[in-house]
Amino acid sequence: LVVGVGTGFNAAAVLETTGGRVVMPSESGHATLPVRTEEDFSLCRFMDTAHGFPAVEEVLSGRGVEQIYDWLGQADGAPSSSAAKIMASVAAGDDPRAGKTAATFVRFLGAVVGDLALTFLPFGGIYLVGGVSRAFAPYLSDLKFSESLRDKGRFGDFVAEFPVWLIEDDYAALVGCAAHLSQFRKI
Repeated sequence: LVVGVGTGFNAAAVLETTGGRVVMPSESGHATLPVRTEEDFSLCRFMDTAHGFPAVEEVLSGRGVEQIYDWLGQADGAPSSSAAKIMASVAAGDDPRAGKTAATFVRFLGAVVGDLALTFLPFGGIYLVGGVSRAFAPYLSDLKFSESLRDKGRFGDFVAEFPVWLIEDDYAALVGCAAHLSQFRKI
């Protein structure tokens, strides 16, 4: 299962078949954001008001980082910030709202990837790709990504069986496309 988190969000199951590799099309970033707590519902209401629909991509993307930050600051009218500045504050530890933004982001990332894991059963692994995935990589452990991923009740231990990997190569998608295209003959 390849999960892309960058300017948008999407996931695709990759299947190895006797006829070759098949990548299942998907628009999973436009699925409804999972809600389990009153705080989650508050964020969904904020997204619904601002964007008309609380989609996964509205939280789990670069602009999602900014929107979580805005949602957390809305009560006191705090200013907005860019995703790059928010992540710089996370690294510096100088803005509690940025830290809460990162924690919220990672909690939702774990929940959504866990749901996708139960949907697709990726025994070959889960691969996180994209610039936002890489930006959050140093914080996934401390912010309890694995715990959020496995927070599936009686299926938590089952979800834990799927290894999670981070692809750090910016050109991985292009290399994969080139490999796929190289299989065709010019006519």
